[in-house]
Amino acid sequence: MHELTIPKMGMDTTEVEILDWIVKVGDSVKKGDPIVEIEFEKATTEIESEVSGVIEEILIKEGDIVGIGTVICRIKTD
Repeated sequence: MHELTIPKMGMDTTEVEILDWIVKVGDSVKKGDPIVEIEFEKATTEIESEVSGVIEEILIKEGDIVGIGTVICRIKTD
């Protein structure tokens, strides 16, 4: 099981807002596929999957604000 976390986005960024989940539980993903769109410091970006597998669990809701390093979803790897 792989835990996807919010990566460090910049020197001053301590938290981000989850804008849009691109995937849902049960979706298959490949390494590099976009998983979620986030906003930080008035910029938006996508976080990509670090592994190939199946989305097992989404832990954070759209609109939630979370800190850097927070686990946001779990991906079951092959």
